[in-house]
Amino acid sequence: MTEQNDRVTKVAVDIIDTIKDRLAAHDVNHQEFMAAVQFMGKLAGSGEMPLFMMVFFEAAVERITFDHKPGTKGAVQGPYFKEHSKIDPPYRLPMREDEPGDPIIFSGKITDLDGNPLAGVSVDTWHSGNDGTYSGFNPVPPENNLRGIMETDENGEFRFASIRPAPYQIPHAGPTGQFLLMIGRHAWRPAHFHFKLNKEGYDPLTTQIYFEGDAIIEGQGDIVGGVKDELIISIGEGSDPEIASTYGVPVPYQTAEYSWRLRPAS
Repeated sequence: MTEQNDRVTKVAVDIIDTIKDRLAAHDVNHQEFMAAVQFMGKLAGSGEMPLFMMVFFEAAVERITFDHKPGTKGAVQGPYFKEHSKIDPPYRLPMREDEPGDPIIFSGKITDLDGNPLAGVSVDTWHSGNDGTYSGFNPVPPENNLRGIMETDENGEFRFASIRPAPYQIPHAGPTGQFLLMIGRHAWRPAHFHFKLNKEGYDPLTTQIYFEGDAIIEGQGDIVGGVKDELIISIGEGSDPEIASTYGVPVPYQTAEYSWRLRPAS
């Protein structure tokens, strides 16, 4: 049997009262209200409710929860995380032989707040293909395509090969896309890698990495609002034939690097 929850009561009642105030402030009539009810039914029936909530609200809640805490900034998880498997070094994300995109080698380092390297950190990364699809949520990419779990070495470092992510549009053929059109918003996200970092004794970190010069960041901005200046990095070019051979990429290849700082478990 469901019991009253004081936290739900406090938050939900306040949100309901605020919505009622906004309805009055904008003189919303009954016909408009019923149109909104029908839209919510379509949204639920389409299975897009998680997408809608994450597009419009996750970034705000993520910032409220984590931005005041020390260590590397987090970012939204988004709706496309799924459990997947560890990969073996030298790390190369699983991908199709003809995977579209520019080869990139990403180097990372993870330390504590004092800069001491952290060995054995679980590094879970995933990203979309250049067509904007994520494996596990679209029938086109193979299972676990462009997903993998790695681990930092004794120096707190890891390196992996993949293809450089590209900007993409969130699903916009359904109710979420229709709503974006009605409010004059685009459906684009900038290119990004997703990361989940976990080590015993430290707070887990969910974050994303973006790229300088991204047309979406410099233009209308991320539809999700998840971009933070601290998470934008530059792209370089590598030409080391030994590294290229080890990671199975052609020369030249693109490069990127980033360092994270984890805070002790709270």
